[in-house]
Amino acid sequence: MEFRRQLVLGHSALLLVTLITAAVAAVALRISSARLESVSRDLVADMFAVQRLQLRAEQVVATSRGYLLTGEARSRDHFDGATRAFGEALAEVDRRRGDLGGEVAAIDRAANGYVALARRAAHEREATGDPRDILPFFEQDLAPARDRFEAALTAFADREQAAFDGAASSAHRLAARAQLTVLATTALSIALAIALAVLSSRRLASQYARSRAAAETARRATAARDELVAVVSHDLRNPLATITMGADLLHELDGNPRSRPHVAAIGNAARQMQHLIEQLLDAARLEHGTLELALARCEVGDVLGAAHSLFQVRAVEAGVVLTATAEPGVAVTADRERVVQVLSNLIANALKFTPRGGRIAVTAGRDGPRVRFEVTDTGPGIADDQIARLFERYWKGRSSPRGGLGLGLYICKQLVAAHGGELGVRSRLGEGSTFWFTLPAAGPPSKPT
Repeated sequence: MEFRRQLVLGHSALLLVTLITAAVAAVALRISSARLESVSRDLVADMFAVQRLQLRAEQVVATSRGYLLTGEARSRDHFDGATRAFGEALAEVDRRRGDLGGEVAAIDRAANGYVALARRAAHEREATGDPRDILPFFEQDLAPARDRFEAALTAFADREQAAFDGAASSAHRLAARAQLTVLATTALSIALAIALAVLSSRRLASQYARSRAAAETARRATAARDELVAVVSHDLRNPLATITMGADLLHELDGNPRSRPHVAAIGNAARQMQHLIEQLLDAARLEHGTLELALARCEVGDVLGAAHSLFQVRAVEAGVVLTATAEPGVAVTADRERVVQVLSNLIANALKFTPRGGRIAVTAGRDGPRVRFEVTDTGPGIADDQIARLFERYWKGRSSPRGGLGLGLYICKQLVAAHGGELGVRSRLGEGSTFWFTLPAAGPPSKPT
């Protein structure tokens, strides 16, 4: 659990760092792109306005020269129109670049000074009628005013270019810082990933070592158990068979009423031990997959009759009515002896728990492509918390009698599954239980050739 928490925290940190990296990169890219785009857009618009202002200024200079040289009314109108257009262009620059009020005011002063001098020169030109009379004024006053006007425009353009260069440099610095941040967070992500990989590999190596040790322990335990089962099967079965035969012989020959109960007890104990040994062997064969089934066509009535005959005497002695009813003409494809073994185990369990005066009914009938067997008793029933574990190996219920291994129902379930069938139970406390299992139905018997 500690390792899982560390792994979750590590992956969460890695995911958080990755998300932060992506967010920083996206925000930095967006900010730098937006800033460059805004600066570029403003610069284009401002430079266009400045170029238009410069064009208007050149028109003012050109029309003023034309008027001063010709003195015509038409040239005067052109000069006035150029002066108005320059004023509009200057107002547009002032509106767009309110933060450059000083530069715009300087341009305005220079332009107005130049226009005022040009108008004065024009007035003198009209008064004299000879352009040579105003030539000294042109060189001494008007030319310096024009130079100041053009210098103001040039300073304004340089200021705009410097503003763009500063904004572009700031955007580049922001992009560089974002790049460094992305590189740092990427390096942190790689370091976290490496740390998680090392932690996981060490943990997995430790778990693998423990798993190997547990597997080896289980293998040794299985080998020891198999060896024990082999010893039991080979070294105990023959002595038990001898004891059973001897007990049966003594029971027939000894007429002493005092010894007969003891001889019978010896025989019953030996047979019980033989039954337990067979259960151990069956469980081992089922677990290792070495159990062989002699599949053949078996009449259901014959199988139920064999099981009924095995327990009829015991049922009478226990005061329990035992009945067996099979649907006529129904057969299964199964190992007859193993099916009788399953029925015997279920009937024996029913006899253990059914009180005197009760009933046990064994039935079998067609259920679609299968045959359904049922053993129903009128015993006390089974609690719900025990039903889920009934078919576990070595499990015994709280009310089970002593002496068993808890393998009977486990072996029954495995034998039925080996035939391709199912085994289950339904029970209610105080009303009894019904154990059922299904086997594949056999087809009609083949006709002799």
